[in-house]
Order: sequence, then structure tokens, then C-alpha cells
Amino acid sequence: MLKRKACEESYSLRDFSGVYAAHVGRKRVGPAFWLLCLSTIVFSLQPLLEEEEGGRSAFRGFKAKVRLLLPFLWPQRSRRLQLVVVVCVALLASGRVVNLFIPMLNRRVVNSLAGEGTLIFPWQDILLYVSLWGLQGQGGSSVLSNLRSYLWISVQQFTVKEIEVELYSHLHNLSMNWHLGRKTGEVLKVLDRGTSSVTSLLSYILFNILPAVADIVVAVIYFTVSFNAWFGLIVFLTMAIYLGATIALTEWRTKFRREMNQLDNAAQAKGVDALLNFETVKYYNAEEYEVAGYKECIEKYQVAEWRSTASLNLLNCCQTLVIALGVAAGALLCAHMVANHQSGLKVGDYVLFLTYVMQLYTPLNFLGTYYRMIQRSFIDMENMFELLDTKPEVIDAVNAPNLQLTDGEVRFNNVSFSYNPE
Repeated sequence: MLKRKACEESYSLRDFSGVYAAHVGRKRVGPAFWLLCLSTIVFSLQPLLEEEEGGRSAFRGFKAKVRLLLPFLWPQRSRRLQLVVVVCVALLASGRVVNLFIPMLNRRVVNSLAGEGTLIFPWQDILLYVSLWGLQGQGGSSVLSNLRSYLWISVQQFTVKEIEVELYSHLHNLSMNWHLGRKTGEVLKVLDRGTSSVTSLLSYILFNILPAVADIVVAVIYFTVSFNAWFGLIVFLTMAIYLGATIALTEWRTKFRREMNQLDNAAQAKGVDALLNFETVKYYNAEEYEVAGYKECIEKYQVAEWRSTASLNLLNCCQTLVIALGVAAGALLCAHMVANHQSGLKVGDYVLFLTYVMQLYTPLNFLGTYYRMIQRSFIDMENMFELLDTKPEVIDAVNAPNLQLTDGEVRFNNVSFSYNPE
């Protein structure tokens, strides 16, 4: 692994003239602020995916894997399904706009009710807020997300069909020698796991990861412009540290998931092969031997499963700590500025900050999960890619013409046969 060292030079806050100016002047953001943001994201999110002994990255060979998957993910032969994909992306963009306007409307309502002098009944803002909240929903109850999921059914079915037909056709093109030496249980497990991982990969990236990243970018820009650069910096650093820690710890956990897959395949292969050869087991009175071997496979799998689950608990604790520190820093700063009437912030701005930040940070808990699921999908697809890379022993020559038969006879002289080529 590449080791990173902390920067040894020390700077005062005033050296970042843009940040300091933004703190004094609400709308001023100097280039140093964006330079700091850029350097931070490079430091935090620069590939932590280097190869390790016994725990290589799940994203190793990422471009090659994506190139193999693209024909299954994009419906090239169906204009209707392509239009469905475009509509789903448009619904995602609409959701980002809704997520921004809900806290803004909430602030207007609070400022109208908590203002000095004559209070205003903001019924229009309340109705608009409730309407947008209905579109946003909570979790899977969102109108936009349910509409998108409904439209996505046909695309997902297309992907499943293409993958399963391709794998089935590839297996039939392999040689008899390969089929005689295969482990049926392991092959079935690889097919099942590989198909499910490919179908879920696009959904994780398109409908979970990209919207969360887009919300983060919008939030950083909004807080920097509407409040000051300190708020944008707090949100940005919280997100960068969160994502950096998630990627680093998840990559560390990769070896546990890979070990689980190997042991799961071994247990599946041993169990299915023993049942398929039931008569042989009976002939040799090997029931206890087979049961003991299967039990040993399960115990080894459970050890790997315990390691994976324990490391997941550690990851969740680290994520919660980062989010709590980020919320505390932003809430304290916002409350201090509201109490001292700085930058024109009011009570509604404090409510907006907490509402927007909690709305932003809540999906982050799932963002780590989605990253792990994407990583798991790539791990689960490794055996499927190995299966697809298996070359048939008998293939046609390049540009081989079709055999045209008009008349003749077939003779067999000195014909021999073997499963293994000599």
C-alpha cells in the first residue's frame, strides 16, 4: 500500500485569503478556498485501491469489466428502452432540485412566523413545501423514486435476459472435456451470483451513488454562496473524510468478502456433488465422511463471515463519528452567527442548515452501503468473468467460409478419439 504523509508545513487561516474574505464578506469566495477544496478531495479520495497481497482491490481491471458489461447495461437494440433510461435520469435530476427547495421553503416559513412585528401567515409556502415533500417522500415512499422504479422494470428485465442467454449460450459452446470436469454446484452458484450482481450494479451507481454525489456538490455550492465559505468547507470536509474513510475501510474488508465467496463456492460444490453421486456415497458407506466434510466447509465459511461482519461494525462506528462531528461543527457555528447577528443569518437559517444537513447526511449511511454493494457486485462477478473468459477448444478459423455440399461421400480412415488432445 502507498503510505500517505501529512503535510509538514503549517499555515494560518489568514494565509487562505479567500476563506478569510468569505468569512468577513458573505458573498466573497477567493480562489484559495477552491484550491483547498481541490487539494482535500485529491488527498481524501485519490485511489485507495492499490493491490495488496491476498486482498487485491475489487475494482482491479475496472475498465475491462465495464467494457464487458456495457452491452448488457445499455439496450442498444431498443429505442423504447433507451428513452426509458433517459426519462429515469431526468427524474433523478428533478429529485436533486426538490431536495434543495424543501429546506429553503422551510426557512421562509420559520422566518415568517418568528419575525419581529406583524407576523405573516405563509400559507402559500406551506402548501408548496408539503407538495414538494410529497414528491421527495421518505425512503422508498417517494413519488419520484416509485415512478422511476416502475419505469426501470423493463430495463432490468432486459438486462437479466441478455446476461442469462449469453451465459447459457457460452456454456453450450464449451467443449465436452470442460463439462466433464466441471463442478455443477459451483457453476450454478457462479451463474446465480453473477447474474444478480450485474443487474444490481447499474441501479446502485445510477440511482444511489450519483444522486448522493450530486446532492453533496449542490450543498457545498449552496452553503458557500448563501451562508459563507466556512459552512461549505465544513460540509465538504465532512463528506471528503466520510468517503475517504469508507473507501479505505471497505477496501480493507475486500479480502473477507472474497474469502467468503470462495468458501461458499466450496461448500456448495461439495454438497451438490455429494448428492449427485448419492449411489457412490452409499456404495462406500461414506455418509459420515461427506457430512463431516460439509460441516467443515460451513464452519470455515462462518469464520470468514464473522470477520466480514465485525469489520462492518467497525466501519459503521467510524462513519457515525465523522457525521456527528460534522453536524456539531456546523450547528455550533450557525447558532453562534445567528445569536450575534452575523452575516444576516436568522433563526430560519439555523433551521435550514440542520434540515438540509440531516437530509444530506442521512443517505450517507446508505452511501457507504451502496459502495460496499458495488464492490461486492464486482467481487461476485469475478467468477462469472472467469467463466466467460474460458475459450472453447474447437473454434472456427477467421473468415472461414460456410461448407457447401452438393455431392460426395464421407469416409473414416484410421480415426481415433480422446478427450484430451494429444
